[in-house]
Amino acid sequence: MYMLQALDIYKRFHRTEVLRGISLRVEKGEVIAIIGPSGSGKSTFLRCLNRLETVDRGMIEIEGEVMVRNGPDGKALYSDERDIARLRRKMGMVFQDFNLFPHKSVLENLMLAPVIVQKTDAVLAEKTARALLDKVGLSHKADQYPYQLSGGQQQRVAIARALAMNPDIMCFDEPTSALDPELTGEVLKVMKDLALEHMTMIVVTHEIGFAREVANRVIFMDEGVIVEQGKAEDVLLRPQHERTRAFLSKVLMAR
Repeated sequence: MYMLQALDIYKRFHRTEVLRGISLRVEKGEVIAIIGPSGSGKSTFLRCLNRLETVDRGMIEIEGEVMVRNGPDGKALYSDERDIARLRRKMGMVFQDFNLFPHKSVLENLMLAPVIVQKTDAVLAEKTARALLDKVGLSHKADQYPYQLSGGQQQRVAIARALAMNPDIMCFDEPTSALDPELTGEVLKVMKDLALEHMTMIVVTHEIGFAREVANRVIFMDEGVIVEQGKAEDVLLRPQHERTRAFLSKVLMAR
């Protein structure tokens, strides 16, 4: 059984078809990096997996349970909202702009969802939150507020907050794109550590070095389709498609 299956996903915004038949199967413990130019549909696809966006048609299945499939009319038919909410809790999401609650401390940011959504005892939630802050190297920042942290520290808190819900799959939407190079490394280190622990991860990223080092599989998207995919070293070092080669040459030249 796959951790996640997305088959023949289509998504349109007004007259623009953003996703055109995307399919992806993810194994337990697999790290997948999704690369491609801006506007290629990478982030939209990730948001569809979490139902932050709805699909027009296609099937998404998480650990064998259907979130959406095509109905008799060929259009997307979503499962019951309670089932969707339960399936979404299996997936942690980290955004490029952190999305921390500014009026709550670092510790409170981590405790909020487990206590409110999962009805976790507050004492246990605090214990878990402090352990996760230690994991991302920020135990000394527990009582501070997001505005008192650097961008890299805020993103590490955001990762810890997603982990506090004990997800089976972690999704990252360009988690370092808002950071300068000095702060990018500290966030990537946390993600590398998660990969070493065999966390299932789907990462939309422009960090080619990270993709090469950590990803089991790299997917290159352009214009709403998967152009090429395979082992990281094959796609990044020996790309077969001209569009992939052109993209990689531009990215590597810009660094």
